[in-house]
Amino acid sequence: MYEKIRTSLFGVVLSLWSLTPASAAEFSDVDRFGVYLDGVMAAQFRDYKLAGMTFALVRNGELVLSRGYGMANLETGVAVDPARTLFRPGSVSKLFTWTAVMQLVEEGRIDLNAPVSDYVDQFEIPNAFGEPLTMTHIMTHSPGLEDGAVGYLFADEVENLVPLADSLAAHIPNQIWAPGTYSAYSNWSTALAGLVVANISGMSFEDYVASNIFAPLGMTQSTFDEPLPERLAPDFAQGYKSAHNGIELMGFEFIKNFGPAGALSASANDMARFIIAHVQDGAYGDTRILDPETTQLMHSRLFAHDPRVAGMAHGFYEIRRNGERFVGHGGNTIAFHSQLVIHPETDFGFFLSFNTPDGAVARAGVVDAVLDYFYPGDRGKAPEFPPEPPEGSAERIAKIAGAYRINRRSFTKLEGVIGLAGDLAIAPGAEGEIVVPGEGLGGRFIEVEPYVFRQQGRQETMVFETDDGGAVTRAFLGSVPILVADKVGALESAGNHQLVIGLALLAGFFVLLNAIRNRGQVQVSGAARLARLSLILASVSFLAFALGLAVVMGNVDMDRMIFDFPPPGTGVVLVLPLLGALFTVGSLGLLVTVWRSDDCNVWQRVRYTYVSVVFLLLVLVLGYWNLLGWRY
Repeated sequence: MYEKIRTSLFGVVLSLWSLTPASAAEFSDVDRFGVYLDGVMAAQFRDYKLAGMTFALVRNGELVLSRGYGMANLETGVAVDPARTLFRPGSVSKLFTWTAVMQLVEEGRIDLNAPVSDYVDQFEIPNAFGEPLTMTHIMTHSPGLEDGAVGYLFADEVENLVPLADSLAAHIPNQIWAPGTYSAYSNWSTALAGLVVANISGMSFEDYVASNIFAPLGMTQSTFDEPLPERLAPDFAQGYKSAHNGIELMGFEFIKNFGPAGALSASANDMARFIIAHVQDGAYGDTRILDPETTQLMHSRLFAHDPRVAGMAHGFYEIRRNGERFVGHGGNTIAFHSQLVIHPETDFGFFLSFNTPDGAVARAGVVDAVLDYFYPGDRGKAPEFPPEPPEGSAERIAKIAGAYRINRRSFTKLEGVIGLAGDLAIAPGAEGEIVVPGEGLGGRFIEVEPYVFRQQGRQETMVFETDDGGAVTRAFLGSVPILVADKVGALESAGNHQLVIGLALLAGFFVLLNAIRNRGQVQVSGAARLARLSLILASVSFLAFALGLAVVMGNVDMDRMIFDFPPPGTGVVLVLPLLGALFTVGSLGLLVTVWRSDDCNVWQRVRYTYVSVVFLLLVLVLGYWNLLGWRY
């Protein structure tokens, strides 16, 4: 990101500014920061396909600067107005849900450590491990639930909106770990917290937040209502999606089915009022939405995978930069990408949001640039690395190397098949180093203490967990407390599964080719003939499945997948692997017969065995990725 910025005129300006970084005493120099921010944003608009961006900065209990960049509506030429234009903060909405929860905690109506089932009677709460799910688990994203989204998290038509309780009941996720074990981001559980607020208050979640947070703070340009109220609809910033040579209008993304997890629409100036209340210990002027003790509790660490990585507060998550600890939350819809950051100890905070997909990348650069300006700390100093690798580094790196998979995913539903695209492959690098693929969080990591690695050139840390036997089990990313990366063995490796699929389809192709070439010439009878037919039918089934899946996906608008899932024709196509599995079982059942048959020579027996075993492995792989049956 910064490499791109520094290649521009504005990058030169930023480099000059960095020679004289701001100190805490210079917070009042708003004009100077405004020029700096204008330079940062000009570089972002040059390097990325962006429509608009909104920004608000809070210091000492006041909104000291707000900016609008670009367009809220490209078609009509309406510019972004930070005081009026409504952006979609996405998961930043969760902070309002947590604030509402903590208001009810103050009233003694919610116990953070009581079973959530005490507050919900519309459906059964997951409890696969005999340990009740609590609000503490929900606020730290550690309820142990698998995640999901496609087909129900977003909607693009009003007709597809359903009541919150009905939506949650229809999409109850499976519990994969005991609560409180690991964080794995969960929209479902956050929406469940919103349902608890509604059940206890006797109001809809939207009305509760409007009455108890928006109204006291004077947030008149904010709402959780969908569709937007008539008075606010004209101020909405249109969302845009990527197109071949730029961006195009996307339309409104409804999130009401899981509203408490992300349905907020708000102006930047209104978000500043929310920030002020949090950095001022729950107060906005003469109005108070939380007691000081409660507000401070919300910002305090509640859960972490390791003391050396960022952790979860009460809904907020920790953000580390230049030796400072911040708390905040990011948010993403399809079109909007947002971030809220606060530093309660110095009454500082800011909010920003983009209304185009490239904003997801631009956001990171802007957030870092703002934090570097106000909290430079040791920025610019060479990072400290040990002069030589810690003793035993080579052995530890050998254990670390391998495939890792993010735990925020669907484990039991069809959408989990996206993981088949590939795992994160961590490989040994130079002495004392590992190499992580990708940009941003990727690069060279140098071991600074056993199983703790620091990224070269950036501020990222990676810590590896081991089991009692010393085997590496997972990786914790220093700046990402809301998920972990599980190490997967050879039997679960997406790369190995891809190899099995390739070998099976290739084997099926040659089985069919051989059957066509030798039609009427192969003289087999009885069980051997039935075994040969089983392999042919299994081959047809698996090859037809691959072809059918390709046709289904080839006719799908990928932008529509989040709204319409599964794609039309999926149910029919999923019949084929079941047939293939059935015929594979038949071929395996006849394996002994084939080896005893006088109609088959040794080469035919070996070939038959190989294909049957490869097909069996394919069936196991398809089952692993939820492609056997209709699991959606």
